[in-house]
Amino acid sequence: MPLSVSQIATQRALVSAVSCVLCLVAAEAIGLEHSNLAVWTTFLVTAQYPFSRFQKGLERVIGRGFGILAGLILTTWFNEQSLVALSVTAVLLTFCFYVYFAGRLAYTFLNAGLYLVATFHIGHSDPNSAVSEAEGLFYAVAIGVLSADVVVWLSGSELSLAIQTGEASLWPIRRDWLSQSVMLVVTVILTLLGARVLGLPPEKAAVSVMLLTVSPHLQALLLKGELRILGLVLAVVWSVVIFLLIGLLPYFVLLASLLFLGILVATYLTQTLGKYSYAGMQMGLVLPLIVVARPAEFGSFTPAVQRLEGVVIGLAASILVAGLWPLFPVRAVPQPPPPNLPGEMDV
Repeated sequence: MPLSVSQIATQRALVSAVSCVLCLVAAEAIGLEHSNLAVWTTFLVTAQYPFSRFQKGLERVIGRGFGILAGLILTTWFNEQSLVALSVTAVLLTFCFYVYFAGRLAYTFLNAGLYLVATFHIGHSDPNSAVSEAEGLFYAVAIGVLSADVVVWLSGSELSLAIQTGEASLWPIRRDWLSQSVMLVVTVILTLLGARVLGLPPEKAAVSVMLLTVSPHLQALLLKGELRILGLVLAVVWSVVIFLLIGLLPYFVLLASLLFLGILVATYLTQTLGKYSYAGMQMGLVLPLIVVARPAEFGSFTPAVQRLEGVVIGLAASILVAGLWPLFPVRAVPQPPPPNLPGEMDV
């Protein structure tokens, strides 16, 4: 008999939770610097995907690698020429977002844009640490993807290595894709400037901007921002439970078990909530940011506060620019089906 929606969601949630725990164990065993990012990546690859978990993981590695490399080149070659570096960054981002909206390996180019901005900011703030930070970020992504692939293949839940590249033509240039790409770049730059003025983490705000503004219209953008905050709240609530229990029984096995349960719930919500599934995705993303931490940082909600700050300033900048942008619709309008874009994905 065919499986029900709930049974399929439960199976996928189990694969995601087991993968995340395996990643946590592997990251701790090798002393990975960015363990939380590795677990985060594993969750992203397994919780929701437009084609396959293998393709999403591969695109994430390639896209992030390209973005990190481009960001390092910009900060190395144009470290003393901020205006030139910003201009080149804007051109590269416009290209990445245009290809994303075309649906041609969309997740690859979205990740390239995300990490181009993140690495550029790291290199601009502290050039001496740019290379080591970039290496650590890439290793974390690679370990996260590998952990997901191992569990997925061993469980037999996915065996195909096929890659869907998309079929939309990049030429002639589509006015709507180019317009939203430029709008996204303008919003990112405005957000980076605003975050610096307010003393907020610029890279987190910029990431929120990108993931909000890839929405098809303003109403969807607002809903996505609300669900982003809701998911953060759910993750904080479960993190409080974890901190209280680990405070009483400080064992790694207990931490792994509680993370397993949290990821299980987050993935199940992502699979079953329909248009509200982004809340479940956000819960699964924020949870490892908070609880997979160094011993000295365990119990701190700073990552959640920084993410909330990023969401707020990113949402404000997105609403401002999108509301004024002439070609960005306020609500959904009847139109041909768009390419299969991974708009629900995160970093």
